Amino acid sequence: MKKIRLTPLLLHKVISLISLAILVSVQANLIYNTYELKNKQYRLDEKSLIDHAYQAAIRNEKLYPGGRKIIDSLVQQNMGIFEELYFTNPKQFERFQHQICRELFIKLRKSSTMDTLFNSIKQQNNLPDDLTYLLTLNALSITFDGVSYISLYQQEQAYHFLPTEITEIKEGIVIDGKLSTINKENLTTSLSISTPTPKSYQITFSLFVDHKYRQGQVLRQMIPTLSLSLSSIIFVLLIYYFTYRNWLKQKKLAEMKSDFLNSITHEFNTPLTAILVANKSLQNKEIVANGKNILSLTAVIQRQTDRLQALINQALDITTMSIETIEKSEYELNKLLEEIINDYKLKTTEKVYIEFLHAPLPSPVPLNRFLLTTMLYNIFDNAIKYNEAEIKRIKVITASNDTHVTITVKDNGVGMSKKMTTAIFEKFYRGKNNQRTGGLGLGLFYVKQSLEIHGWSLNVWSKEGEGSEFCIFIPVST
Repeated sequence: MKKIRLTPLLLHKVISLISLAILVSVQANLIYNTYELKNKQYRLDEKSLIDHAYQAAIRNEKLYPGGRKIIDSLVQQNMGIFEELYFTNPKQFERFQHQICRELFIKLRKSSTMDTLFNSIKQQNNLPDDLTYLLTLNALSITFDGVSYISLYQQEQAYHFLPTEITEIKEGIVIDGKLSTINKENLTTSLSISTPTPKSYQITFSLFVDHKYRQGQVLRQMIPTLSLSLSSIIFVLLIYYFTYRNWLKQKKLAEMKSDFLNSITHEFNTPLTAILVANKSLQNKEIVANGKNILSLTAVIQRQTDRLQALINQALDITTMSIETIEKSEYELNKLLEEIINDYKLKTTEKVYIEFLHAPLPSPVPLNRFLLTTMLYNIFDNAIKYNEAEIKRIKVITASNDTHVTITVKDNGVGMSKKMTTAIFEKFYRGKNNQRTGGLGLGLFYVKQSLEIHGWSLNVWSKEGEGSEFCIFIPVST
């Protein structure tokens, strides 16, 4: 199982996400509790007013005006039959119980005056028109001795005798009303009426009243709370964002310092190696015996010393150079390339063959010599470093057309996959073929910087096992 390395960046992200999750959960819990509180307290005065008016309207009634008469006609008047069957024939009692309940529920629904009563309560108390209700019968039982009650109907019990036109919900039999959402928050009245005398009955019923769009209205009341909560989350996210961005800036500054030191180390090696080789050659009596060799070697030392001086003066500015501020001079490109290649040959100790094929070029090319030299040296270094051939070959070709001058560098190295060619210019990138070699992965990143500073472009072609080709396009000045 692969271990996940907890870097500072990853640790920062993990802590930020955990903190954000805690904040969001706390805010969500706060909003939920606020919603529940407002939902419970939603128009309590309105609910109390309806409860009072409803109970006053049915003070001597059951369910609604006229309901008591219906119940008495079917339950109270058949009390004698209920008592006789209960003690003599339990099965017949059950059948009679079901028959009476069916008739009672159907008649209560058909004869309901609850719509009239509820509309009257709304008008008399100036209540909103969107109020709706549901009236349910919760339980019905009878008593023969005034003490013990026998259930004829009880909510939340399965009754198979109920006809299809009767609607039964968890709260009981629906007598009237169209309120679809039933809960304890919109329970307005719950009554249980009985007469503690022999041969009487007990009935329990409930009235639920609510607005059609209660949840939306409660949420509208919560807009200030929701706004504050959302604002606090956004504010914290902004703090995280700016903190994270500033942290990345500081990290980038630290990386730039590290890159500077790495680049200096990387770039100083090339001219120093050429100077050391030329100096060692000057110590060879056979070589210095020929005066021409001395002039050639001292010229190399002079050029590489100038390069070191330029490196000191210009490397510090590499990150701030731009196409507008770069210092350029005009050079005969073929002549300059020949000097660069000859200087590079001095530092190679392996079997390396560099071939230069040049075509006639138009007017001198404006460029920064230091950057071009560094760019080509980095490409040459890679051509040798990632090459397993016995004789490592590099071919440099110049050409031109109406729009561009091109410098093509071909090698017979190990080559790269297509995916790899798109990543090699990233800072510190080192592909799978590069792990066995040294280096910091800065060479081609430097090439990319130099190209951008000049306003040039580059195409890379490569195939694994067949080498690579870098083609630099230099626009022709008009």
